[in-house]
Amino acid sequence: MGMVASMCTEPIKRRRAEKDLDDKVAAALRERARSRQRTFRTVNSITMRLPRFKDGLRDIKDVFDQYDEDSDGTIDNDELRSCLGKLQVQMSDKEADDLHRYCDIDRRGGIQFQEFVVLLCLMYLLFGPDVTRRVSEFESAKLNYVFDELIDAFLFFDKDGDGKMKRKDVTRRMNEASHQERTPSHITAQLFKEMDLNRNGKVNLKEFLYSIIRWAGHETEDEDASNE
Repeated sequence: MGMVASMCTEPIKRRRAEKDLDDKVAAALRERARSRQRTFRTVNSITMRLPRFKDGLRDIKDVFDQYDEDSDGTIDNDELRSCLGKLQVQMSDKEADDLHRYCDIDRRGGIQFQEFVVLLCLMYLLFGPDVTRRVSEFESAKLNYVFDELIDAFLFFDKDGDGKMKRKDVTRRMNEASHQERTPSHITAQLFKEMDLNRNGKVNLKEFLYSIIRWAGHETEDEDASNE
């Protein structure tokens, strides 16, 4: 009976932990929106930055390989705790496990490279630039630039500032430029569907980051390299 009760309550605990992290990220986004000017004015200005995002990802790949101690292509719970310790991010084992689960976006049981980028960007948002300085003293300025622009790109779409992008936000932003023709509804619908990974009708920051990283082309690049 006790085992059955534990199996029933575990998903509830996981959802609660995920909501807690969502709330912390949303609060950090609201504070950032109040304290910074908007970087992007149009969707095209974001699209034009994708090559820069891709360049920044190359630097993070070396960091990922460093923390992937057994070189299996994923960062497990123990490796994440080691990573957080080196970044001097203070978390309990439970908090670290919750973070690991939160960033395991594809639910494959480990943090792969794309998810590691999401993790670092979230740490940068929540704990500030000391995180990137500890990641790489020499590349911290470049990482800060990439993460700032990725976060600001999300804020461009997040009209309500609640940390949850909605389909209407994407549609509105895609059609804002008066000199352009309206973007067909099926295109905005497909764009939003690709970002809404858990199909709940809203896109949070981690889903947006994961999608942007994929669109920047790094996933395809890695897959091609592994198939050679």
